[in-house]
Amino acid sequence: MNWDHIRALLWLHSRLYRNRLRRSGTGGVIVEALVSIMSVVLAIAFFSAGLLVGALAMKKASPNAVLFVFDGIVAAFFFMWMGELMLELQRTEVLSLDKFLHLPVSPSGLFLINYVASYFCLSINVFLPAMLGISIGLVISKGASMLLLFPMMAAFFVMITALTHQFRGWLASLMENKRRRRNIATIATLVFVLISQLPNIIMWGTRPGVGAEKSARQEIAKLDRSLAGKDIDALEYKRQSDEIYKKYGVRRPGSNPARLEETARTAATVSLIVPLGWIAYGAMSSAQGAIPPPLLAALGMLAIGTLSLMRSYRTTLLLCTGQFTASQEAAPEVGKPSAAFLEKSLPWISEHASAVAVLNFRSLTRAPEAKMLLMTPISMMLVFGLMFLRTGMTPPEPMRPLVAFGIMTMTLFGLTQLAGNQFGFDRSGFRAYVLAPASREDILLGKNLSILPFAMGFGIIEVVLVQLVYPMRGLDFLGVLFEIGSMVLVYCILTNFLSMIAPLAQASGSLKPAKPRGMALVFQLLFFFFIYPATTAITLLPFGIAVLLHFGDWLTSFPIFLVLALLELAVLVYIYPRILKVQGVLLQTREQKILEVVTSRVE
Repeated sequence: MNWDHIRALLWLHSRLYRNRLRRSGTGGVIVEALVSIMSVVLAIAFFSAGLLVGALAMKKASPNAVLFVFDGIVAAFFFMWMGELMLELQRTEVLSLDKFLHLPVSPSGLFLINYVASYFCLSINVFLPAMLGISIGLVISKGASMLLLFPMMAAFFVMITALTHQFRGWLASLMENKRRRRNIATIATLVFVLISQLPNIIMWGTRPGVGAEKSARQEIAKLDRSLAGKDIDALEYKRQSDEIYKKYGVRRPGSNPARLEETARTAATVSLIVPLGWIAYGAMSSAQGAIPPPLLAALGMLAIGTLSLMRSYRTTLLLCTGQFTASQEAAPEVGKPSAAFLEKSLPWISEHASAVAVLNFRSLTRAPEAKMLLMTPISMMLVFGLMFLRTGMTPPEPMRPLVAFGIMTMTLFGLTQLAGNQFGFDRSGFRAYVLAPASREDILLGKNLSILPFAMGFGIIEVVLVQLVYPMRGLDFLGVLFEIGSMVLVYCILTNFLSMIAPLAQASGSLKPAKPRGMALVFQLLFFFFIYPATTAITLLPFGIAVLLHFGDWLTSFPIFLVLALLELAVLVYIYPRILKVQGVLLQTREQKILEVVTSRVE
């Protein structure tokens, strides 16, 4: 590719950028200008801060401190970079290669321009100036040996961007299969969530619980009294104290230097093994005056980046020339999925409500955005449950149902984006409900029944887990089951109103609302922060009354909580169909407005 071709492509790139700004309107231009100004300000600020840290704060820093600083920067950059990657898993190239195959233009030149364009993002705009400033500051404070930071830094960003380019190309090749496409975004997002929570899980999983630390302190206090009373000597005191700390897995107070040295050795080993940490290991070696490790680190990262770019370029050519599509079309068709499930009929409800429930349930188990939302309660239960267990707290027996209620409240809260915008996820499919000869009451009932297996399923699993960890009395356990049934019924009533009053258009394969309207967002926020917490508190009145009677020593032998919970559930089961009729009328009057919102074109 000659210089005239490169200049023409760069002009085309800038023209496409200006056209995109013009289509976005005045507001888009203003937002883009503000983002550009903020990016420049952030770059200058982070460069200045890095320069001061490297030249002044790290002037007398040990090589281990240099290792920790660069490991921290790399970790922060990695999570920010992965967050941006999850927001745009399959970013469309500005200059799509398949549009230039008929022109006398080098595909490698187009690929290189698109690759260089990937450097213009917020994470690199923040961390590249910061690392550059720290590197210059370390050269000033520690000497010429730190000059090796610059080739390592260049190789590091080449490796990261090349691996990302290869990953996006691999995703694009997978998504050529339409059946597989719907699961790619779900799996990638779940993996990112697990990776982002992994440090927290490891920390809480390996850290001794509060109960262990408390027991260790009590036994050490007894040992201190024995030493003060001269019942044991210093050697025996050390031997027994070592056994106590080992028994409870608690570190000895005052052992911070040894712990820091152990942490430094572990961090150095991990940095040596994991390519992302090579720049940190090379920076530590440079601070020690060693030259081969940083050179090898730079060459290794550059080699990884080069190989990734070569594979990414080959994948891009195969995609643009139709290799993946052709191979899939030639492959024999595997039998179509059976439609027997969609033909099932639920008992005790109308045929229309049953059809809506089965159809919507199948949609929830297939749509990638629905799968991501349905996984939210599981991740919340895992993280917060582990944190709660590690505190070592044992709630008193009358208060143990409150633990189950708290977890159930978080579960329903995590499902609100799905249940509170039921018609938004239907998108153009909502037309089928508008044209269907079914009562609007049946449509709402079917929608609620499709959510019920997930809400009640998660709730029952959580109550059983709480029962295993903090055993409740048998009658209280039954009362909790009835109580979560009441919570789910009230939740369905509220989310029905929210879905009709504040619908939001939902982009396919995304969790972000498309073109959100002001009042709809206001209603959504009111629900999240005021209506849902208040109504949840009201449904817990049977438990509150039972606790008050317990602490007042009234009716202690009578299962008041179970009776009140059962009575509350019976009342809600009675009034739910009556409220559903009112909501059906509201849906009839609002369906044209909802149709206009949820079927709006998403750009």
